[in-house]
Amino acid sequence: MNATFGWGVLCVALVGLIGLAARHPQEKPQENPTLPKVRGQCEICHRQEVQDWAQSRHAQAWVSETFAMSTGNRSIKMCLPCHAPEPILVKGFGEHPDLRSEMREHGIDCMSCHRDANGGYHGTLGTQPEDHPGPVVKNEKFGTHEMCGTCHEVFGTYDSFKQTQWAKDPRGCVTCHMPVVERPIAVTPSGLPARKARVHKFEGATPEMFQKGVKVEAERKGDALQVKLESVWVGHTFPTGPEQVVAIVDVRLLKAGAEVGKKQELLADNVAIDGSDTRLQPGERRVIRVPLIGEPDEAIVRILHKHHRDLPDDKARVLYETKVKL
Repeated sequence: MNATFGWGVLCVALVGLIGLAARHPQEKPQENPTLPKVRGQCEICHRQEVQDWAQSRHAQAWVSETFAMSTGNRSIKMCLPCHAPEPILVKGFGEHPDLRSEMREHGIDCMSCHRDANGGYHGTLGTQPEDHPGPVVKNEKFGTHEMCGTCHEVFGTYDSFKQTQWAKDPRGCVTCHMPVVERPIAVTPSGLPARKARVHKFEGATPEMFQKGVKVEAERKGDALQVKLESVWVGHTFPTGPEQVVAIVDVRLLKAGAEVGKKQELLADNVAIDGSDTRLQPGERRVIRVPLIGEPDEAIVRILHKHHRDLPDDKARVLYETKVKL
């Protein structure tokens, strides 16, 4: 399963990184000024996880341009808590979190998902290292889709997911969006062995994820170009998220290098606009027909993704591109 997760409000932050080595004397590591800064001191020991997080949409959840666009410069109150939440463990998984009052620019960070109301830190292992800032709690529900659904139920992503085969896996979300990697869980104590951990980039609408999840074929059929889309490994609609998040099937027809025709088909939740929903559903196959006007000899087919539909095409992320000789 994979997909695009819009402006990105995924709520799993640093799954499984709390299990460190058995306790024994150690020298406390020093802060590294070149590392991204998060609330607390997580980056001192969990450096790779923090570096991952800094590249994620979770890190940009509050400060991103498209979040400001979508919420009237952060004036739509229902949208704010999941973009700078108090720890979701305070209310519990499945309960909409509260908006925190400070350091909102850190978006959805380590504390947002790992810390509880009593200062404990939850993960999947539960071993207690020395000098940890709080008790470590083994939580069997940590990293489950119930956890992710705390925020991702708002615009239907979680409901869509629950209707698919991937919902049978309690950790179906992180299976795709937080792939397993072999590495030490922390930089201290030194010499910790590599073990199974999870990447904390929370990737969604990337070319790699899209091309694993959606099969695209383009070929000439008579007087038209047929573009076939098939959702083969996506556990929700493509695209997913709020109605501002859209994808575009963009086809340009060329003759001797010059454009002679163009067609774009929008994949979007337009229910509030005209009652339609043209997003690709899980498992769906769709054929888009493009008439070959202007005697083209080549076509360029792209799949574009926008975190806000009002962004110009040159600000869209290109998830897929191919050339077809006609």
